[in-house]
Amino acid sequence: MHPGSTDLTDGPREGRLQLRDGRTMAYAEWGDPDGRPVLGCHGSPSSRLERHVEDPAAYRRWGVRFVVPDRPGFGASDPQPGRRVTDWPGDVVQLLDALGIDRFAALSLSGGAAYALACAHALPDRVDAVGILGGAPPPDVPWPWPGWLPTSVRAAAHRPSPATAALLRPVFAPLTVRPQLLPRYLQLRLNPADRRVIGRPAVRRVLARTFTEGLRQGAGVLAEDRALLFRPWGFPVGEVRQHVHLWHGTQDWQVPVALGRVLAGMLPSVTAHWHAGEGHFLVFDHARDVYGALARGVGSRPA
Repeated sequence: MHPGSTDLTDGPREGRLQLRDGRTMAYAEWGDPDGRPVLGCHGSPSSRLERHVEDPAAYRRWGVRFVVPDRPGFGASDPQPGRRVTDWPGDVVQLLDALGIDRFAALSLSGGAAYALACAHALPDRVDAVGILGGAPPPDVPWPWPGWLPTSVRAAAHRPSPATAALLRPVFAPLTVRPQLLPRYLQLRLNPADRRVIGRPAVRRVLARTFTEGLRQGAGVLAEDRALLFRPWGFPVGEVRQHVHLWHGTQDWQVPVALGRVLAGMLPSVTAHWHAGEGHFLVFDHARDVYGALARGVGSRPA
C-alpha cells in the first residue's frame, strides 16, 4: 500500500500505489512537498503529467503541492471495468492517505469536472475548495450537443449501458495514432486565443506529453471516460456545499461557455470567472490567480 516515488525538485515526482482491490494507480506530484495540497483531476484525454504552468518551478514558488493521479485506464493506471464517476473518491482517499494528506482542494480541467465535484460531494470533511477550468454540467439538463457527435451516440448517451463507449471508440481511435500531434490539431480547430496559447512551445510540449501518456492504453479508455460524462454522474451537483471557483473563456470552442453558465447555476456556492475572448486553455495565462484562489480555501471548513 505504500507508494514508491522518484524525487525531483520541481517534479514530476512519480509514484505507484497498489489499491485495496489490487489495481495500480499511477500519480505525479509537482511543487512543494510541504505545500498546500491541490488534487488535480485531469482532462479527457490527459494523464498524471497534466500541469497548468509552463515552468513547473512556479508550484514551489507558490507553496503548492499539486498531486495528479491517472484515472483508471489512463496513463499507467490499471483499468477498472464498469467503473462509475462515484468510484473515483474511493481511489483518491487511498492515495491521499498514503501520501499523508488530509484536507485539500480539488482542481479539474475540462472533462475532470465530474471527478472533482464527486470528490467534494463524497468527502465534505476533506475537500475544502473546488476549482473547475472549462467544465461542463452533468447531462441531467439538456445539452447543446456538438455537431461532430454522431446521432447514434446522442441517442445512446443517457442509457446506462456500454453502448455509448462502444459507439465512441471509433470516433476517438484516430487520436491514438500520433497523440503527440494533438496540440497542433487543437491549434487548427480552436479559437484564436487558444491558438495563441498552444502556439507557445512550452505549452505545446506540456500538452503533447500529457496527451501521449494519457492515451498509451488506447482509445477505449477515452471512449469510456466520455461515455461516463454523458450519463448521470450518480450524485446531485446541487448538494456540493464547498465553495466552487469556476473559470471559463467566453470563446471556448471545446466546452462552450453556455455549458459553464449552466454548471454555475447548479452550484449553491460559486464564484464564476468569465474571461472575455479567451478559450479552453486560459489557465496557462491565469494559473497564479487560479492556485491562489484555491490555496486560500484550504484550511477552511466548508459551511
